[in-house]
Amino acid sequence: MSKELATNKDYIEWLGEIKSQIQHSQQRAALKVNQELLGLYWFIGGALNQKQAEWGDKFIENLARDLKVEFPDMKGFSKRNLEQMRRWFDFHSAHFEIAQQAVAQLKFDTNLLIAQQAVAQLPEKSQQAVDQNFGALIFSIPWGHHLYILTKVKAPEEVYFYIIKTIQNGWSRSILEQQIESDLYNRQGKALSNFELTLPDAQADLAQETIKNPYNFDFLTLAEDVKERDFERALIQHIKKFLLELGKGFAYVGNQFNLNVEGDDFFLDLLFFNTNLNCYVIFELKVGDFKPEFAGKLNMYVNTVNAQVKADHHAETIGVLLCKTPNKTVIEYSIKGIASPLGVSDYSFKTALPEELKADMPTVEELEEELAAEIEVKKSPLEEKRDKLLALIKSSGKEEVKIPVNPDRISQVIENVFIPLIEKLEEKIGEHDIHECYVNHRTSFRVDNQGHERLDEFYKLLKENNSPREIEFDLYFRGFKKAGTKAFDNGLRFNIQFSDFKYTILLNRNNQKNKEFLYSHEIKKEELDELAEQMVNELMDEILICAERNLKMDGNE
Repeated sequence: MSKELATNKDYIEWLGEIKSQIQHSQQRAALKVNQELLGLYWFIGGALNQKQAEWGDKFIENLARDLKVEFPDMKGFSKRNLEQMRRWFDFHSAHFEIAQQAVAQLKFDTNLLIAQQAVAQLPEKSQQAVDQNFGALIFSIPWGHHLYILTKVKAPEEVYFYIIKTIQNGWSRSILEQQIESDLYNRQGKALSNFELTLPDAQADLAQETIKNPYNFDFLTLAEDVKERDFERALIQHIKKFLLELGKGFAYVGNQFNLNVEGDDFFLDLLFFNTNLNCYVIFELKVGDFKPEFAGKLNMYVNTVNAQVKADHHAETIGVLLCKTPNKTVIEYSIKGIASPLGVSDYSFKTALPEELKADMPTVEELEEELAAEIEVKKSPLEEKRDKLLALIKSSGKEEVKIPVNPDRISQVIENVFIPLIEKLEEKIGEHDIHECYVNHRTSFRVDNQGHERLDEFYKLLKENNSPREIEFDLYFRGFKKAGTKAFDNGLRFNIQFSDFKYTILLNRNNQKNKEFLYSHEIKKEELDELAEQMVNELMDEILICAERNLKMDGNE
């Protein structure tokens, strides 16, 4: 780009419009592809539902095998994914009325309108079992989001709540997981408030829904006895995560926002503007339990913002007090007679952090460095040793242990590592026609000391023992055809061992090579490909050794 264009204001604005249109087009294309895929999955799920009574459960395994033969390059037709399609169809078709109520909440949402248009263009068979509005709701989020929601959430009202929030906010998978883990469904709209008495009905309902209780500040590593100023400063340092917790529509205006009343200065802790409510929202932070005088002070702040900051077209300012709320009756009595709309919400700090936020969070060492820069304190010998330990931890680069072994984590390893790795192995073995070289082959599965040749029996064993110490997959090829009387057998095996804070994948029949992962580690597709490639490569080495030993011509052949 020439220097003239680089500084040309009109060109920069025009370039911004072009970029915006490209991004918008990419988003619409991605949405349409997703809806085509989900339309297909809906059709397959409905077809499986109809045939289950006639053919039982086992036909799904045959279907998965036949589809793999017919469409070898297409992913998503494994037995497990086909069963997920049926489960997905069964759930949503059984809760049609609740879903329709959810659609009503999204009546004017742009994403829903786009989705309705896309559903109308789906193939006729995909539309037969789905209403256009209903389809627009469930076809608007990715398949992975659906699977996660149905895995973690049981109540249909809660399922559609998270689908709606994902559509409205454009949540990524990681953000959706965070919101479900923090129990957003049971926190939203639970603030103690006088909104019903101080705001018009529609505004009161929206304000009540907007304010949560409690607010979840997992992203802060603060002690319970933190000072209010440090609390505020920590929230501002993590403003992106704070806005995410506040929810859609909040825009940050400032902290320690100055109000001057007849020569007296007052400072608001945090001031936001909410575009959905069309009003300013004040957040006052208090460490400790609620006290009645807090409400009076916040009421004065609300009235002052209305007088000095609010524009005529803005709705009435709302005040929210963040503090501990053990005595709800005292809070209700304190805000009942106040004319300004006030809400009171609790908050919580936790030490556990979602993996996706870890990179953005300051470590304990970084927080201590910031505090040390502000307050110079002479360190004791014990503190010096602690600092030395922290320095070693920081330089090690080791991934932090967050989650110990438990039945849920074992189940996730089975669904996200064990089964996908088997599918990868079968895919790579099929690519090289290894099956064709042998008379037959068999598979077996083991849970601790119990084994079976069928996958459904493997799952039954897991139901009886949901905390195994080891699981195993064995693929055994019998009778190498071309070796004649010297026909030989080969096979591969891998085990997953579960210990207290990690799981280990043992990669060969002698259990000599292994890969270790923490339970919080989300294994990537590339890692699974690498593991499968390594095992099939070792299998081919074993076959070659046997072939070189047994395929040499002799007088008996």
